[in-house]
Amino acid sequence: MTIATPHAPTQVLATQAGPAPAGPGGPNGPNGPAKTAGQRTDRRLGRIRTALAAGALVFGAVGIIGVQVRADGADDAKSHSGVMIQQAEVLYHSLSDADATSTTMYLHVGEAPVDLLNTYNTDLQKAQGALLTATAEAGGDTAAMKALNEIATQLPQYVKLNATAAANNLLGYPVGFRYLLQASNLMQGTAGPAGSPPTGILPWAQALTDTEAKNLASAESTATQFPVLMIAAGVLMLAALVLVQTRESRRTNRLFNVGLLGATAALVVSFAWAGVDMTVQNSHENDARTRGSDQVSALATARILSLQARTDEMLTLVGRGTADDKETDYAGVTAADGSHVPGTEEALATELQNASRLATDEDGRKLAGLAASDESAWHTQHQALRASDAQNQYQKAVDSALGQHDFVAPKPSAAASFTALQGDLDQAIKHAEASFQAEASDGAGALAGLEIGLGVLALAMAAAVVRGLGRRIAEYH
Repeated sequence: MTIATPHAPTQVLATQAGPAPAGPGGPNGPNGPAKTAGQRTDRRLGRIRTALAAGALVFGAVGIIGVQVRADGADDAKSHSGVMIQQAEVLYHSLSDADATSTTMYLHVGEAPVDLLNTYNTDLQKAQGALLTATAEAGGDTAAMKALNEIATQLPQYVKLNATAAANNLLGYPVGFRYLLQASNLMQGTAGPAGSPPTGILPWAQALTDTEAKNLASAESTATQFPVLMIAAGVLMLAALVLVQTRESRRTNRLFNVGLLGATAALVVSFAWAGVDMTVQNSHENDARTRGSDQVSALATARILSLQARTDEMLTLVGRGTADDKETDYAGVTAADGSHVPGTEEALATELQNASRLATDEDGRKLAGLAASDESAWHTQHQALRASDAQNQYQKAVDSALGQHDFVAPKPSAAASFTALQGDLDQAIKHAEASFQAEASDGAGALAGLEIGLGVLALAMAAAVVRGLGRRIAEYH
């Protein structure tokens, strides 16, 4: 009789495990060997290191370019646009003074006084020198070259007309006044409607001055432009450095990564250095404008208006009743409806008030105040001169205009007040020009060394990143 066992084996168990089945994650799978956690971290840190090092170099490049743009603007304001507008104002003043002097010479019967003739010739020489300097400096500025070419073309015609007027005056021919008036009209010209080219010499000189004033304003704006790209690149770089350091601190339980900390310090130093230098430059460029170019512009305009008013005053006397429109140009005119169109004298007084308002230092305010006082005295003498002429006391009016006979200094006369006004305006303009040059030079030098510093610090940042993350990567090998 056979007895059955209660638990017969149903399966034979393997005593030794065989190889792991092949699959996607296995060693023989289609995707190759499986990546360990260390290998994945190694590659992640490598990519971060490359990105941060590249970001440091990009920040350095953007900063260097931004500094170079600002430096170019400051150098342009000091060495090109500033020079051009100065030459434009010398040109305008010399031409205006030549016109006023030529009309003054005509009031003298016979041969012109030597001092006036020397002044006239000196004015023409200064104008020609300014033309040559401005033409050489203008380069490819088509608007400036157009104005300069027009002035150079018309100036010989003006000189010829004045020479003809002087020759006729020497011989006592009345026709000389017609040539003098033609010469002055050619010089004074008209601005013309908006959008159309001016006619005459001084309107072209004004167009040149306006062009160079815009160029100077553009250069000053470039020199003080806000470094948007540099700040954006720096902020992104700083955020990336902080983020990476925070994550690595949490992963490793280490408070700092020396390399990343050094890169952050280099970035902060770059920001601080650039911020200080650019702030100093902005201050100098702003002072160059407020203490210099703005005052020069107002004072130069006042000086030109004074010379135009002087020309109007003299032509009215020379014309002996045939040039009363010149007195209208001087004093303005009141229309039938009561509206008043100001003349050159009123415009001059307004511009001197503007110059006094713009003055930022004691010397500037003092000189502008003296000029305003002289202008007021000159206007008073001009009214007395016109009253004498209206009362048929022509020689008395001429004597006041020329400062001769009963009006010899120190007695008040139109000539003495005008001469004092010119002296004060010359001193005020020289003071403002000196302030502009000093501030513009300081502004151009404020960024010295910053480009090199940003480049060195950018390389230091990149090296610190490579070094700091390189040590972390080495821990996985």
